[in-house]
Amino acid sequence: MWQKIRLERNATRYTQKQKANDMEKDKKIGEYLGMKQENMAMLLRVTRTQWSMYEIGERDLPLAAKNQLASMLAFIHQSEPATVENFPHLESQQAKIKKVYEDQQLVNTHRIMMVERKLALIEKKYEYAMTGLKFIRFLELHEAQLYQKHKELLEELQGTAEEAVHKNGLHVQAKQQLKLQILLQEAIIIENGLQELE
Repeated sequence: MWQKIRLERNATRYTQKQKANDMEKDKKIGEYLGMKQENMAMLLRVTRTQWSMYEIGERDLPLAAKNQLASMLAFIHQSEPATVENFPHLESQQAKIKKVYEDQQLVNTHRIMMVERKLALIEKKYEYAMTGLKFIRFLELHEAQLYQKHKELLEELQGTAEEAVHKNGLHVQAKQQLKLQILLQEAIIIENGLQELE
């Protein structure tokens, strides 16, 4: 006897769970179609209240409405993927997507050019500053008399060179190189996107 009651409870729970899952799937048809409750109700020839109650599981739909809903679901789940042949408006959407990619490609190309220029300038300034520091060090070690005679000038030059090394140092160059690598990766992504559209 207890087993029979348990089996009935389990069957009832399964049926309720299945019904809830089916209703959840049915409710989403409005989302699939991009329709509001009023529109779904109108299509199914029920009131908005009936559709709303059905969505929350409080009420069932009339048989004709359920059949119509089943037909809609079957069509959505079995229909072919959207293509330009089936939906001509997709062509304009693809053209817009292509324009987005092409615009971003122009922006990206400009940014790459600007970062490359900035990086080249930083590297050049760093190289000149390091050369200046090496020259001052050479004078200090090998031309002590000349170094002492122009000590104030050379100390000023050394300060300027050290400041240039700091402003254009390897850490600054690394930052620009990282920016450049990111932009180059973005360029690859954009190019792949454009190829997929063709």
